[in-house]
Amino acid sequence: MYLIVVNSKSGKGHARSRASEFVDLCAKNGIRYKVLDKNSAEETVIEIKKEILNPEYKVIVAVGGDGLVNMCLQHVAQKPISLGVLPAGTGNDFARAVGAYKKSTEEIFFKLLQSKPDFIDLGLIQSNTLKHWYVQVLSTGFDALVNSQANEIKWPKGKSKYTIATILTLARFKPIAYRLTIDNKVIEEDAMLLSVANGETYGGGMRICPNASNSDGEFDVLLVRPVSKLVLLTIFPKVFFGRHIPHPKIDVYRGKDVAISGKTKAFADGEYIDDLPIRIQNIQNSLSTWLFV
Repeated sequence: MYLIVVNSKSGKGHARSRASEFVDLCAKNGIRYKVLDKNSAEETVIEIKKEILNPEYKVIVAVGGDGLVNMCLQHVAQKPISLGVLPAGTGNDFARAVGAYKKSTEEIFFKLLQSKPDFIDLGLIQSNTLKHWYVQVLSTGFDALVNSQANEIKWPKGKSKYTIATILTLARFKPIAYRLTIDNKVIEEDAMLLSVANGETYGGGMRICPNASNSDGEFDVLLVRPVSKLVLLTIFPKVFFGRHIPHPKIDVYRGKDVAISGKTKAFADGEYIDDLPIRIQNIQNSLSTWLFV
């Protein structure tokens, strides 16, 4: 039985259209389903929690963007229920990571129907107030502030709004003093940007950590040491293509357990999580999903 969770605000109606296609395929192939299409995230969370108490649900299908995927993650991580995605958002980085980004609704439906899911790693964030799962990239510093600014820009959509957000953020940004612990190794460093990546992309395909993998049991931790605003402006656009590495001011570490403190905010999968300090652990094979690669 499938629980189809729709963010109808995604993609200017594209999410609702894709959900309708998927529902038609369920009906034609004898798959039982229920559709959740609520007006707010709060209502959606309440309904997901209620529905998954029913053990007949074996799959949640997220029809929307990375925000909806992240919402659904909180209810399927380390549980006997799989997560499928019909990408219909702005970024769609999870869909890129699993290879579903350019797949048709029909291709995705029959993949879910005819094959067993795989398992990938997740990041588990813990702060003084919460525990929260993420699947792609946790960001702090300059990139997190760009993300926050981009979330406020209604037009243009896609990569253009991140370029605008970069320019707006740059004008007022100063390096942040971090204390970073990676598998008991302590690093104290001022930095412009600090990201903990379980997957290689965020922000709609920006390849912040091009060697990161969601199936190797470790994070890639990227740190950009202080540079001038002009240099930062030349580095950041290269992130779209993964060409910012190597760079003399960029260090990449690897580890399973990461603690970060500093006076800034943390975002994960494009969503605000909490202010620092936080701890992030790589939890292997904690999400059941389908890989199209």
